[in-house]
Amino acid sequence: MSCEEARLLIGADPLATTPALEEHLATCVACARFRDEMRSLDADIRRALERPPDIVRPRSGRPPAWRQWALAASVALASFAVLAVWLLRPSDTLAREVVAHVQAEPQSWLATQHVSAQGIAQALRGAGVALDLTSDRIRYAQSCWLRGHYVPHLVIQTARGPVTVLLLRHEQVRARRTFHEAGMTGIIVPAEHGSIALLARGAGDLDDIAGQMQHEVHWVPDAP
Repeated sequence: MSCEEARLLIGADPLATTPALEEHLATCVACARFRDEMRSLDADIRRALERPPDIVRPRSGRPPAWRQWALAASVALASFAVLAVWLLRPSDTLAREVVAHVQAEPQSWLATQHVSAQGIAQALRGAGVALDLTSDRIRYAQSCWLRGHYVPHLVIQTARGPVTVLLLRHEQVRARRTFHEAGMTGIIVPAEHGSIALLARGAGDLDDIAGQMQHEVHWVPDAP
């Protein structure tokens, strides 16, 4: 099950579950967090719609006007929160999942030895990309499952320290997007056949490194 399929299922009914969904959530931190948020919002809506306790009412038998307005406002607020989650920009959702993926592989930051040419080739296999980078700059190289596809996950040594690079052939972004989360600085930039995500620990500017990667990554046009 892909992240898109999982989120559609969760959005349709946050309380529903299937074996395939639970298997996906066991390994996807971002989708698991998304379900928790949707279930919390669903609970807020349910509480807002519950009939208030019996109170002394006017002879007409109708609840006071202020209570009707309060109930309507509660439902509207909860509905707006749900809508806000669904209207979250794709690049924002992608950024969250990139951060969650890197957090799940903390050992990637600790690598100090350069990766062999064979190791780099294995990480790039089937991803439809080639690199101009020399192997002595690459400290970590794996092919990782992210958002329904295997993507190259690299850590390169730069003047500002190690920088994580994810080559996302199947993720299109319209414009450069920067973000800061979990003590990391990130940027996602459009590429010829997809996008490139970069992450570094701490604050700092990744624009120069992102520009270099856009030139050093070559996309194979007929790749799957």
